Amino acid sequence: MPTNALPWTPPATCSVRMLPAGRWWDAVQAPRALGEHALRLLGDATGAVIDDPGGKRLVWLVEPGAADRWDMGWLPGIELRGSATFIHVPGVDRTEGPGVHWCVPLAPGRYLTEPAFLLAVLQMATRAAR
Repeated sequence: MPTNALPWTPPATCSVRMLPAGRWWDAVQAPRALGEHALRLLGDATGAVIDDPGGKRLVWLVEPGAADRWDMGWLPGIELRGSATFIHVPGVDRTEGPGVHWCVPLAPGRYLTEPAFLLAVLQMATRAAR
């Protein structure tokens, strides 16, 4: 279930900024088709999600280090971004394209996605895609 804490503020403008992962959150990136399936499965349990159309992926925010022990060997295309990496983060009001935007905007009670649930959903989506 989404975590309520918001220890950082996304850019206040409508621009996109590169922000470091690993400090306030880690990022879990999924290829678009797999990510859209996972998003449908998560429903209201998802936290905020970034749509990066240029990279053709959806990006979930999870607590730092939460996904470090995931077995990624059988989750093709899923990438974890933690410390020493940067993520395109849209301005708080950027909820439509073109370009990087929030497909599930930040809101009270909708910030981080619960990592164990996200992993289970990504596993289901991966099995369904095979």
